Amino acid sequence: MGKKKEKAEEDLIIPPQDSKICGTICVCQMTLVLSCVAIVYLTVAVYMPASKAFSSEIVETPVMCTTTRATLKESCDWGSCGEWCLSKGTGACLQIFVNLRRNGSSLLFGNCTNSANKTCYGIDIETAKNFTCIKDECKNLTGIFNCTKGVCHNITDAFECEFHNKEAVIKCSGRRGKVTCMEINGMFHCNRGACEKIRAPYNCDRRCLDIPTRNKNVIILSGDRVHLSKCVNAYNFSDEIAPRNEVWNDSDSSILMASCFQVRHGPEGALEASDCVNGSVLTTRSLGDYTNFTFLSYLHYAEATLIPQIAPLDADLTISNDSKLMINLEGCVNTLRDECKEFFRVYAKDGSDHNARARFPCFYSELKTDYAVVRFDLVTEYQQFMFAFLLPVVLLVVSCFILVLCQRSVVVGDDSKMRFKCVTTEETGQPNMGHNSHEEAL
Repeated sequence: MGKKKEKAEEDLIIPPQDSKICGTICVCQMTLVLSCVAIVYLTVAVYMPASKAFSSEIVETPVMCTTTRATLKESCDWGSCGEWCLSKGTGACLQIFVNLRRNGSSLLFGNCTNSANKTCYGIDIETAKNFTCIKDECKNLTGIFNCTKGVCHNITDAFECEFHNKEAVIKCSGRRGKVTCMEINGMFHCNRGACEKIRAPYNCDRRCLDIPTRNKNVIILSGDRVHLSKCVNAYNFSDEIAPRNEVWNDSDSSILMASCFQVRHGPEGALEASDCVNGSVLTTRSLGDYTNFTFLSYLHYAEATLIPQIAPLDADLTISNDSKLMINLEGCVNTLRDECKEFFRVYAKDGSDHNARARFPCFYSELKTDYAVVRFDLVTEYQQFMFAFLLPVVLLVVSCFILVLCQRSVVVGDDSKMRFKCVTTEETGQPNMGHNSHEEAL
């Protein structure tokens, strides 16, 4: 009796489950859940933006944008770039507006010699030394300063300012002066801590001296850079199909000027410039051996004779004067890699710091010219959409199919062990239908 009782107790012990069956079911369930979560997330992150891009009718050939103003709003309904799309439209945002125009001409200068480059930098607010009045650093200010809420930057060495109207003196030294200067804003002319606010109108231009113009007949302005050279002729090759058309040569002893997006040196002394506008010529008597950036800019826009055949006028290419600029159609990114910080650093330069305005390729829709985007690539968008759609959907279908197959082919026997229906037992040699072989023998 004792042995029979012990054997009955042994029969009640649940046998170990088949790890392959259990593992397959667990993996498929996990894949099913993760696929569903991925589809929900990708609907917002990929599917909806891709659908918007496919129906946007944006021209895939880029045009040119020039930043006109950048405004920080405490609350707004749109922003140029947001770090997380789900939080778009909440909190403060930076709005960038641009001038939208068609591309200028491409110029090729031949047989160029005696080339020179000059970079005219202004003040980089991010790296310039700050004088914070609350820390009593403004008590000895001397020169011309640009101040914002008590934080001042010395622009004396970088800019030459002309002004006539000044307000009353503000003393930034001593305890009372420290408190007074904590909230100063605007342009100030200071002498050992005694500052006078410069009232508009005033004009500040970059102090960029010693630009070598001797023996130069081509001057190209490109943002903060000036490219100078002596060339024999210039060709317009904007249309790759049409033959090159000579638009200028040095036979008339004139100086060619233009504003171009990019300039690079080609083979055999060639000089290639892209997106050139405001082509003009000067007489050789207009310049001496050296000049400065302010005078050079004045000659280009006020004294030079405009010749559209060299490069079209900026105004003739304008599509829209005040378009909204966004990093993409959504105006946001989901990478959380501080992309917007770099975006604003590059594209928010509106000239308010007296540096060159940002100029860059962008995309727009001919049906809606009130906005432009920096990133637009339908091929990449289509590839990302297909990958983000097919991968989770295929995993979802496969995991569902395997789970349904397991539900129909796996049974739990009377001994609580999962088995496939098609597995045969050693005792009977018949398919195991999930019943205890001992009971079938009885």
